[in-house]
Amino acid sequence: NKTRMILCTVNTQTYEITMTSILRDLYVQIPGYQSNRVNASYAFGGISLLNQTLEKNFYIHVDANVVVDFTSFAYVVDVFGGVEIKLTQAEANHRNSGYGWNLTAGYNWLDGEQALAYSRIRALDSDFGRTERQRNVLEAMIRRATALLDVNSAVPLVKDILRLVTTDLSDAEILGYVTRLFPVLLNSTIKTQSIPQMDAYQDAYIDEMMVLLPDLGKTRQFLRDTLLG
Repeated sequence: NKTRMILCTVNTQTYEITMTSILRDLYVQIPGYQSNRVNASYAFGGISLLNQTLEKNFYIHVDANVVVDFTSFAYVVDVFGGVEIKLTQAEANHRNSGYGWNLTAGYNWLDGEQALAYSRIRALDSDFGRTERQRNVLEAMIRRATALLDVNSAVPLVKDILRLVTTDLSDAEILGYVTRLFPVLLNSTIKTQSIPQMDAYQDAYIDEMMVLLPDLGKTRQFLRDTLLG
């Protein structure tokens, strides 16, 4: 299963957006099933079971869900005219060798295909590095959207984009979220992180799988501290 998970939390009082990658190899309890990697919950029961799994293990309640496939991801980036991403020399070389591009170390303007390819890099480091790249692209997209749009133009665009993805949001809920949160995005600070933290898991081999065995106490406390203050 290739599911990638990013929890986006918006604090409307502090104007802080936090993007938390949930690494797919986390070994957790899945309601109604044997313990498994966290991304298996989506394969077994879709959004509903994934949400139940996050709540059971990490005490996270998810208000809304958006599922994006690779094609839609690239298209959404192109809707905004691309994104600016800072590449290392190794990242630029890696994508150039695979695609014949002319990316350089430093800031590059990436189209949808390039942003997708960048966000999928794992060979240079690990899934920790890959999830950081995914958050970098999302952060760049937020910055791009707030630079180009206002509340009135954001509503129809968000509706059009969400028709390309799977979501449990109704049109009324989309309107409510955009109206309420867009002013926050305009003045927000963005923080990115991932779970598990480096001191809150062990590598393990369980049921013929290499997994990350989380320290649930430390992970729950970390989420409380960073998401709730």
